[in-house]
Amino acid sequence: MPAGRAARFTVCLVALLAAVTLLRMSGGVLAAAGVPAPEQFIGFKVGTDNKLARWDRIVEYMKAVAASSDRVRLRELGKTNNGNAFVMLEIASPETLKNLDRYKQYERKLYFQNGAPTPRERDEIFRQGKVVVMVGASVHATEVGPTQAALELVHHLATDDSAATKNILDNVILLLVPSLNPDGQVLVTDWFNKNLGTPYEASPLPALYHPYIGHDNNRDMYMLTQKESQYVAQVAWHDWLPAVWLDQHQMGAGGPRIFVMPATDPINPNVHPLIYRWNAIMGQSQAAALEAAGKDGIIYNSTYTNFWQGAMAWAGWWHNQIGLLTEVASVRIASPTDQIKTAPRSGGPGDFVREAAIDAIVPGMGMLGAPADTTPRTEYPRPWLGGRWTLRDIVDYQFISTLALLDTAADRRETVLRQVYEVNRQTVEDGRTGAVKAILIPLDLQQDAREAMHLAERLMMGGVEVYRAEAAFDVDDTPYSAGTLVVPMTQVFARYAKDLLEKQNYPEVRRAPNLPPEAPYDMTAWSLGMQFGVTVDFANELLPNVKLTRVAAPLKSTGRVTGNGPRFMFEYTGADSAVVVNRLLRDGVKVAFTPSSHALIDGASRSQLEELARDLGVSFATAEAPPPGVPDEQKQPLRTPRVALYAPWTSDNIDEGWTRWVLEQYEFPFTTVRNADIRAGGLRRRFDAIILADQAPREIVDGNLGTTIRPEYRGGIGDIGVDSLQRFVGDGGTLIALGAASDLVIDRFPVPVRNQKRALRRDQHFAPGTILRIQVDTSNPVGYGMASDTYGFYNNSPFFTLVDGFNATRASVIARYPNEDIVASGWLRGEDAMAGRAAVVEVDLRPGRILLFGLRPQHRAQTHATFPMLFNALYLSADGTAIASENQQQ
Repeated sequence: MPAGRAARFTVCLVALLAAVTLLRMSGGVLAAAGVPAPEQFIGFKVGTDNKLARWDRIVEYMKAVAASSDRVRLRELGKTNNGNAFVMLEIASPETLKNLDRYKQYERKLYFQNGAPTPRERDEIFRQGKVVVMVGASVHATEVGPTQAALELVHHLATDDSAATKNILDNVILLLVPSLNPDGQVLVTDWFNKNLGTPYEASPLPALYHPYIGHDNNRDMYMLTQKESQYVAQVAWHDWLPAVWLDQHQMGAGGPRIFVMPATDPINPNVHPLIYRWNAIMGQSQAAALEAAGKDGIIYNSTYTNFWQGAMAWAGWWHNQIGLLTEVASVRIASPTDQIKTAPRSGGPGDFVREAAIDAIVPGMGMLGAPADTTPRTEYPRPWLGGRWTLRDIVDYQFISTLALLDTAADRRETVLRQVYEVNRQTVEDGRTGAVKAILIPLDLQQDAREAMHLAERLMMGGVEVYRAEAAFDVDDTPYSAGTLVVPMTQVFARYAKDLLEKQNYPEVRRAPNLPPEAPYDMTAWSLGMQFGVTVDFANELLPNVKLTRVAAPLKSTGRVTGNGPRFMFEYTGADSAVVVNRLLRDGVKVAFTPSSHALIDGASRSQLEELARDLGVSFATAEAPPPGVPDEQKQPLRTPRVALYAPWTSDNIDEGWTRWVLEQYEFPFTTVRNADIRAGGLRRRFDAIILADQAPREIVDGNLGTTIRPEYRGGIGDIGVDSLQRFVGDGGTLIALGAASDLVIDRFPVPVRNQKRALRRDQHFAPGTILRIQVDTSNPVGYGMASDTYGFYNNSPFFTLVDGFNATRASVIARYPNEDIVASGWLRGEDAMAGRAAVVEVDLRPGRILLFGLRPQHRAQTHATFPMLFNALYLSADGTAIASENQQQ
């Protein structure tokens, strides 16, 4: 090469190396230059009054940032129920992202996946590992601020070159889920934009803001029924296992501006104390940053308790994850609120009003009254005194508090890793030395072994290791068969398994010795063995040397077909039996119930039954004709019931969505009916059964009223609709009322039933979510397939007593609460008032029938043990009773 050219080449090479060095030192300035600002992309500044970025546009922006920045990666975890993209961003330094799999393996080893780390591996994690932080936004879709704030957070982390941001990117891996409920985000955004500037701005959403479960979507983190919950669980407990997890919410508009951790008493004994300590450290770092920014109304130790399972990030506590919550005061979706200003109150301890926050806010508020809680104190040093509050304020509070969390995680990187490791190590060690050595689920002793397998699947979805014993063994002087499922306590998620399966004992909390105990904020019981109707044992001795084989979901019973037709039978026990019945009826096969909890099958081919045996784990055997001990008059012929599920035009009837989910999962065909359908009459011609999900009578009859409600969604079924339901029952139909809907029937139908709950004040009787013992009349066809002694979920619902009625009316108690020892798990005030009372009542009005479910038989799709009563009520509605004159319904 000529000397001149060589010199020029050397100069260029030096310049290029200098540019590369400058680029590395600047944290990716050249890449950042191509990252669009959110306002350039969506057309307005984030947080502008009455402006919302829609989910599809938000996803496009996140894709644009990921394409332009070497600090951001975008992953689509799957599709939602409505087909929207469920996405997560992985944000860290470019060097970290290049080696992301290595850091993921560090994190997995930190959580003892595939065994505890060796001392060398442990020390390498401490030196080189990152703090993995997961942030989930706006699980409740009307709480729009966190998702909007995510746009600015991502842009900041992708473009900012300050030392603070570099510290975060070098020491933290952020897993950001910009919306935990994309379907709801689309629905709420479209509804808000549709009504903005019209007389109907205050009109509430006429549907759930999740396709099935509305506000309950952050109560699904141990049942994991929904796609969105499952995606989060896969990231949290299988793929990434973040050490820190923040759930971003909004709350009521009238009090504090933001709640940060720690939460209030009581604590849960299955959570390691270090987790509660770190909740406080991280939460208070958020509070400190907000105080430094001059923000008002920052509170902790208020409203939200440290006890209950089911929420998003809080489910991480039992997984040894630092689980945090922020709740920022809401606006009217994206419109500002104005609140009367007041002065701070001074006084001693207790000289203030504790306001109960709410999880969501609906549009339609005028000027808000002055804040009630204005006393400065340790947990609330600078109270909110009123004034204007905007969506931009929410965005600012979310942005500041989230950056503060990331900053603290980065600064305390090694300490967090060391102490999380210590929590995990102690958890495994406690499994060797603690009182409970293993949890045992014997398959051969269950009412329905399939439910035991479903229970184990739920545990595995939560990251729990489940094993099968390959031989029989004895422990605690009890024999167990080969095939028993075993959950060893020597695993990192043992706390989670124990808390989900044991009885909950909610402790009393009193603010002062002379004050009554405070009622719980949320549920106090979730014992899944009880809800599934599954016997679960806790072994106090170490298991003998029996071979254990780890199992994976899905678990399935081995079904078979024995004997020859033409008639077969199978055991009708447990909810899964309904799927068998529904598929057979769909294929035109004759099915009948017997009092012995069997179903008789006539007309099925052997190949049909073999397919069901393979798919559903059901065994079929030849049935003699007639089966011994079953007279023809005791057989209950079945046909596919024509089911209607009433759905009001409201956003708060979550029980309807859960009922819809359960019916779909168990393959019951049904029709959704609205107010106009009920009012139109002619119901018996179309339906055998109508279900009224848990809802107050006034909401069913009156619905949403007022000139601000869009006319097409105004009102309820009205008195005309009640008359139509009365005619439906009079013509032989079956009306099924769940929970509070029972009061509508008691008030407006001639039923000899009284709701005893109505006469009791909150200080006399209260249960925000409790599991109770129930006794079931299994000789009644509604009780077929049930255990005679089982459990039901109770949530301030009616409980009944029978009173004198007309001679033509016959009332039967299907399920009752025992005379004593009613509470099986959780907290209940006024237990004695329920002793001996009815939980489920059938009223035969000849020819029609009414079923009143005081307990919640399908509550949040968790109560598998009581599903059969609801399913049987549907089957019995189509038992061939003659339909009365249809002309009466014209």
